[in-house]
Amino acid sequence: MTRLPAPEQWVLSVMSEMEVAEMIEKHIEHYVEDADGNRRSVHYPAPFVRHYMNRDDDALPTVVAIATAPIVLADGGLLAPRGLDSLRGIQFIIPEELRAVVPRWEDCTEDAVRKAMEFLCDDWLVDVATDDDGKCSIIAAALTLIERSLLDQRPCFFVTAGRRGSGKTTALTMLIYAVTGILPSAAAWSTNEEERRKALLAYFIAGVPYILWDNIARGSQISCPHIEKSCTAAYYSDRKLGFSETVNTAAATIHLFTGNNIRAKGDLASRSLEIRLDVDRVDPENREVVHPFPVEWTGDHRAEIMAALYTILLGNPQLKAKRNAAGKTRFKMWWRLVGSGVEHAAKLTGHKLDFQTLLLAQEEDDEESASLADMLEALATYLGDATFPASAVTAMINSRSRPEDAQIVRDVLFPGAMAEHVFTAKAVARMLKKHIDEPVQSGQRTLVLRRTVDPHSKVHVYRIVITRPQTEGA
Repeated sequence: MTRLPAPEQWVLSVMSEMEVAEMIEKHIEHYVEDADGNRRSVHYPAPFVRHYMNRDDDALPTVVAIATAPIVLADGGLLAPRGLDSLRGIQFIIPEELRAVVPRWEDCTEDAVRKAMEFLCDDWLVDVATDDDGKCSIIAAALTLIERSLLDQRPCFFVTAGRRGSGKTTALTMLIYAVTGILPSAAAWSTNEEERRKALLAYFIAGVPYILWDNIARGSQISCPHIEKSCTAAYYSDRKLGFSETVNTAAATIHLFTGNNIRAKGDLASRSLEIRLDVDRVDPENREVVHPFPVEWTGDHRAEIMAALYTILLGNPQLKAKRNAAGKTRFKMWWRLVGSGVEHAAKLTGHKLDFQTLLLAQEEDDEESASLADMLEALATYLGDATFPASAVTAMINSRSRPEDAQIVRDVLFPGAMAEHVFTAKAVARMLKKHIDEPVQSGQRTLVLRRTVDPHSKVHVYRIVITRPQTEGA
């Protein structure tokens, strides 16, 4: 049992003009000289300081992130300098005690990886009420926090349950405490998209390692274009609040969500991994556990936890693959550094894990994707595999004696419409256009709506194309 000392809390902060002037004056004296040769120290002129702050010749290094733990590179090397890595713009401030527990690469054998995975699942996460896939996703989230500054794209993580007291926030507290050594701060989820946008930029500017969106309202379906954009980009740009200027900042912050029966929807579903906590009693907080105080246990064993996490990272055979080796999931670099390592460790303990399948399952469970799949199945059943114009769909959904397939199409294209409302072909074409070239999975098949121009009538026609489900890539 080894408790690592709590590290200092670091964030990025933009220096004011006065702070920059003071910093310069610590190293360079600026003075004026009178006719008699007497010198008098004076403040640096404001234009000089402003120019110094906005140099565009790369004379000053740029810092985009702070790392308080070593980072494993894609070739298996360990990145842990003392101070600034000017090539990547990462400021490393790593406690010596943490450096000491990181294992050597040659010691991360398959047997060591297996023991590390067993320790994390059977000791650290023993009381987390989730299945093997869920525990592996928690470990992947911890490794994502460690590797975040190298990731050009990254998934977000949902921890959800059907009842309060299941341990959702506790699980993420253990995760964050283990990696950062600091108890987490939770953020409130705003239903206002504009408020979320402003908060998101502020978090990114500060360079925080994570955002814990905690206790979201029961049953919420989460979708946010700004979070979706930040998950699939290395940098995030937006207008700075109160200023007529655009800020470009690193988007390496990891999004963590908790709530009862919440889920990602829309584009966020394909960018999310879900950890589902299942309990079988009305008072889950009173169930029997191995560690009555799991957060304190995490703090007491943080050295062992971090050593196990780095063993999985360094023992990943995918790091020996060629630089341009094919990757899985939409997050190629994440899978090479994190996902493949957890899959390898899980395999050594007898569990088959595939993050590509887990991410695709999120899309299948997404209500929007499921509704579209139902509509395309209905169109394929009703209209067959031949091409059809929008007017054919119009006649289908406007029929007073419309069959079940027609009602499904009507509900997806025009949700909430009155039963007696009659739609035009133009309105139907406009709604169909939203779903062109959007593959969805239905059972063992993949369906996609295609649009072409009829060579004779010169009008748009549609067709349902059915293929086998995607198995490689994402």
